[in-house]
Amino acid sequence: MPAIQQQTWFITGCSSGFGEQYLAHLRATGATILDLDITAPQAELNAKFRQAVDIYSGVDVLVNNAGYIQAGTVEESRQEEMQQCLDTNLHGPLNMTRAALPHLRSRGKGLLIYMSSQCGFYGEPALSSYCTSAIESLSKELAWLAPNIKPLLIEAGIFNTEVMNKINHVPHRVEFWRPLNDACRERSVGNYRNEPGNAEDLISKIIQIAKGVGIAKGREIPLWIPFGSDCLEVYREKINHLNTVVDDWEEVARSTNFPGHKGPMPRVPVQN
Repeated sequence: MPAIQQQTWFITGCSSGFGEQYLAHLRATGATILDLDITAPQAELNAKFRQAVDIYSGVDVLVNNAGYIQAGTVEESRQEEMQQCLDTNLHGPLNMTRAALPHLRSRGKGLLIYMSSQCGFYGEPALSSYCTSAIESLSKELAWLAPNIKPLLIEAGIFNTEVMNKINHVPHRVEFWRPLNDACRERSVGNYRNEPGNAEDLISKIIQIAKGVGIAKGREIPLWIPFGSDCLEVYREKINHLNTVVDDWEEVARSTNFPGHKGPMPRVPVQN
């Protein structure tokens, strides 16, 4: 948890990947390392967050970064394997957000950064657990319910971290899926050390966004930002596909309304 120009950051998952880059950028500011098991019970996570608040007299930025890729089709993935992935990638950030919200709400401000992946938006074959664990919906709810607490979803393509070298492949259990699983393994090996994205540059830009300087100066920061040319390509592909589906099926979709009902339904009023 380092302080940066009067900002205090609480970052999970700093032992590898993007977390290492966060530490590399922030180390000079004097970071305090607290051991944290992101899958620990809510009470333990609450206590860790309060410990950080006590050390720095407050926290401004929470970075939910801890996570890993689990590869395997849904048919081959056992419930306990999927649950472990969900506990780390989904329930961990959910619980950390619960731990942080009361403090940030009392301060009337804060930034919640969620390190996610293009897989959460686009999906990938044989990555059922990883894609399911994406955190997109939470950030949208927070933007609506807590307007003074800014959520920011970082949807990253493939960057030069150890993530491709640390994929947790479930064992072959269904022979039908072996060619797909083998292709996925070969792709991860081929991508390792050949990633298009520069992780150091990505984290530098995220820090600029959090501070409102550099690339972020004068820009309205959206709810989510895709990073990496590969991520942009799959986003455009899916957005174009969604537009085509909506256009092709609009008449059929509207035909299911009662006569006179055109929508949308009124929204629930939000307490600012």
